[in-house]
Amino acid sequence: MNLFNVFKLFVLRLGNRGANETTSTTYTEGIPTAVSASLLEMEEGDVVRPLVRTYPFPGPALVHSTPIVSKLASEADDSLANQALDTGTYTGSPSNATVGVHGSTVFLKEIAVLGAVDELMAVAGQLIGNSIVTRRDLDLVTLFTSLTQNEGAANTDIVPADLFAAYNFLRVRSVPLPYNLVLYPGHIWSAVGLIQLFANVADANHFSYAAAGGVGSVGEEFMRNGFAGKVFGFDLFSDANIVVTSNNASGAAFGRDSMKYVPKRDFRIDVLYSGPEVGWQVTGTEMWGEAVLKNNFGDEMQFNIDT
Repeated sequence: MNLFNVFKLFVLRLGNRGANETTSTTYTEGIPTAVSASLLEMEEGDVVRPLVRTYPFPGPALVHSTPIVSKLASEADDSLANQALDTGTYTGSPSNATVGVHGSTVFLKEIAVLGAVDELMAVAGQLIGNSIVTRRDLDLVTLFTSLTQNEGAANTDIVPADLFAAYNFLRVRSVPLPYNLVLYPGHIWSAVGLIQLFANVADANHFSYAAAGGVGSVGEEFMRNGFAGKVFGFDLFSDANIVVTSNNASGAAFGRDSMKYVPKRDFRIDVLYSGPEVGWQVTGTEMWGEAVLKNNFGDEMQFNIDT
């Protein structure tokens, strides 16, 4: 066979390819679907709890009471008048926090557990834990609106004077440092938020100076990193669990003793198998209470979150 005939035979065979090949179409029912690990919906973390006073509350009773003793007045003579230790004159004394149960539960059918790519028990446990952390933070940020002093108001944009006034309010009342400023994200990053107080882009050709105060300033931190850990004397925190009402939200400027967190029992996961339902009831619970402790150790910061 000469070279031409060999080439002709090769071309004929090449032309017949594909007629009986195994492809993804012919074997579609036999190809498994790869499912990656579940991506859990993210929730805001435990922002406020580390910033307030914690009173562990094991044992009997469900109401944690903290009496607040009023100050004494020093006299300037050698015949001193008796002064009673009085817990009844401070507004809000005693501070009472009622303990309650907080939790989430899911039911996992055994057939779903066995057939799932993910470890559903672990997924359920993580989601339950996240939900309780969010619940705790939500309970604490809700206390912000119970603070009597409010530097802002509904339909008001934040300005530097509001931060100065809040700092002054706490200093005049001898609130121990550090001072915390917890705000909704829109209070910080929107067009009417804190970030715009430090933006000065008149000289856009010189980035180092494109922020109020220049190099090393809070403005440069915002412009470079999008966030500043400290501003106007406050440690700054963002908390998306703060409730928004008609473009307004209430953050707070406060010292540690402005609010209290009262844990009764730590987080626990309970798993109960149900024979009739052929699956597991997975429940996570925690017990705590929260309350305003010293009302004048905190300052509500109610402002617009956007234009």
